[in-house]
This record gives sequence, C-alpha cells and structure tokens, in this order.
Amino acid sequence: MRHENRIEGLTTLHDLIAIVVLWSLVLPGWAAESAGTIKTLIGSAQVDRAGATLPAAPRQRLFAGDRVFAAEGSYVGITLHDDTRLTIGPGSELLIREFEFNPSSYVGNLAVVFLKGTARIMTGIIASHTPDRVKFATRTMTIGIRGTDFIVDLEGDE
Repeated sequence: MRHENRIEGLTTLHDLIAIVVLWSLVLPGWAAESAGTIKTLIGSAQVDRAGATLPAAPRQRLFAGDRVFAAEGSYVGITLHDDTRLTIGPGSELLIREFEFNPSSYVGNLAVVFLKGTARIMTGIIASHTPDRVKFATRTMTIGIRGTDFIVDLEGDE
C-alpha cells in the first residue's frame, strides 16, 4: 500500500512539473498580447475592455482596444511594452487603438486616440525606429510626431 501511495505521489509531482512547464511556455505568449501596464495611479480610474468596466490598479495589464478613464482629481501613468509612456490627467480619456511590438526586432505598430482631457506622451522604441508606424490622434485630427515628448490638451469635448 505504501508503494502505491509513492507512485501516486510521484504521478502528482510529475503532473505538477508538467503544469509548471506548460505555464512557463504559455505565459510569455499572453504577456506579449498585452500592450503594457498601468504603472502609477493617483486617485481612481477605470478601464473599459470589450464593454466591461474594470477599476484600474497599478500593475494592471492593458490591451489594444482598452479605453482608460481618469476620474476628476486623478492621474494614470501607463507604460507600453516598447517603453512609450502615457500620463493622463484629471477627467481624461484615451483609447489604445492598436499595439503590436516585437522586442527582438523592434518592429511594431502603435495607435492611440486621445478622447478627452490632457495627456503627456514620451514615445518609445517603435517611434524611434519607425515613426511612420506610430499614430497619435484626437477624434478630429492626427498628431504628427516631431519629437519624443509632447503634451495633448483637449478643451471641452475636443
């Protein structure tokens, strides 16, 4: 009977090792799908993802298609995987329309739409290597990249 328990224990250990190996292979793929993370949050904010509204939190992953809303009196700092940094101010809203990045080749695409409020942007690797593949916009215009650090201030609804 003890021999059977050892075999069951070994099988369980082997199953556990198999699960750990599987997770180590799968998790990097999931991480690559995200666009970045919320690095800082002062006050409160929300993320709208596929119609669901989630409370924002530091270290929360963000994805292409996510809309980030900063509440009044709040600030949200976002770092994308290519080291682009976005900070939105009180009552602001942005949409990460598109994000793809290969950290080995530095190839990628980035599109962000500023919908309301203020934002500070420090562009990252994609803009350094292929600025034509980076698009920052408002609802009515596209922002041309002439530098690596700029501010967007939308008055009213635009």
